[in-house]
Amino acid sequence: MDRLQQLVDSPEQLAACVDDVARSSRIGLDTESNGFHAYYEKVCLLQISTEQADWAIDTLALAVAPLLPLLADRARECILHAAEYDVLCMKRDYGFSFGRIFDTHAAAKTLGIEKVGLHDLLADQLGVQLAVDEQRSDWGKRPLSPEQLEYAFADVRHLLLLREKLGEQLVTRGLLAEAEAEFARLIAKEPRPREFDPEGWRRMKAARALDGQGRAVLRELYLLRDRRARDLNRPAFKVLSDLFLAETARRQPKSEEELLRVPGTSPGALKKVGPFVLEAVKKGLSAEPVPRLRPGASNGPQWRRGTPGAPPPEVEDRFQRLRAWRRSRAEARKVEVQVIAPNAVLWAIARANPQHLDELSRVEGMDPFRLEQYGASILEALQPPTDQQKLL
Repeated sequence: MDRLQQLVDSPEQLAACVDDVARSSRIGLDTESNGFHAYYEKVCLLQISTEQADWAIDTLALAVAPLLPLLADRARECILHAAEYDVLCMKRDYGFSFGRIFDTHAAAKTLGIEKVGLHDLLADQLGVQLAVDEQRSDWGKRPLSPEQLEYAFADVRHLLLLREKLGEQLVTRGLLAEAEAEFARLIAKEPRPREFDPEGWRRMKAARALDGQGRAVLRELYLLRDRRARDLNRPAFKVLSDLFLAETARRQPKSEEELLRVPGTSPGALKKVGPFVLEAVKKGLSAEPVPRLRPGASNGPQWRRGTPGAPPPEVEDRFQRLRAWRRSRAEARKVEVQVIAPNAVLWAIARANPQHLDELSRVEGMDPFRLEQYGASILEALQPPTDQQKLL
C-alpha cells in the first residue's frame, strides 16, 4: 500500500494532519525557510512524518496554530535532525517551545559518529540514499515544484526509523541520559533578534587591503547594500556581491561608464542601483579616511593576557585547565570536545570558580547530567597545580 504524502494548503487537509499527529506518540519534523532568498527570513514549509503519512504544511497559506499545542506536549516526541535551527525558527515565528525532542544529529555526535549529516546517517544507519537536494531553493515561492516537495518529504520520511536505530545505540552504551540533556538544552535556546552591524564591513577581506579613503568608500557601499536589501526583502549578497563592493571601493568609479567596468554584477542589476552606488562612492571620498585596522581587531573580541578587557589571569588559567580536562575526556570517548561542554560553559565555570558541587550546579550550562558525570573531575581540574606537579 502506498504511503500518503500530502501537501497541506487547505483547512480540511490541516485538520486531517492535526488528527494524525494527535494519534501519534512520535513524529518526525523539519522546516524549510527562505533565508537564502529574503532579508526577513520566515518558515515557509513545515514537514511532519507519522507512522501513517507524510505531511508538508504550507505555512504561507495556513495558520499552524492548531498544531502548536501538540508539538509542545511533552507526551509527544518530535524527532528532528540538527534541531537548533528549527527550534529557533519556530520560536521566532510562532512563539512556542517544543515539549520533547530527539535530535538525530546530536545523538550521533554523542555516540561519536564521525559523519553526522542526515544523508550520511541515513546511508550508514539505514542504507537509504537521498539524491535530491533543494535546501537552497526558494521556499517562499509558490507553487512549490515537484522536486521541492520530493526533497521536503524525504527530509522527514526516515526520521522515525533513524531515531529507533540511534536510540537503541544510546541505550546500549549508557548514553541516553547525556543525549537527552543535550536535547533539553536545544529546546531552551532562544532566538536573537536580527541586528544589522554597521561596522560589519570591517570583517571583509577588502577592508585590510584598501587605503583609508577606500575603506571609507567600502563603508558607504556596505551601508547602501543593507538599505537596499531591506527595501527589496532580499539577502544582502543577492543585492550586491562582496566582490563588487570591494572592487568599487578600490576603483572608485566617477561615472556610469566606469561603474559598468567593475566586476561582480551585471549591467541589468546596475540599472536601478547604479546612481545610488555612485553617490555612495562620492560620499565615501568626501569623508575622513578610515584608519587601518589593528591586526585581528575584525575577528571579534580578542585580548592579550593582562591587557584591558582581558579576563583576569587566574580566570584564564582556570579556563585553560578546564580545556585540557575537556580534551582528555573527549579523546577518551572519541567524541568532539563540544559534546563534553561548550566553551561558554567552561568560561562560566572559570569565572565562578566553584569549590563545591552545589556551587557548580548554579553555573549556567551545568545541567544535572553534566553535574553527575563530570562534577567531581571539573572541581579537581579547577585546582591549581602543586609545586611538585609544576616540576613534572
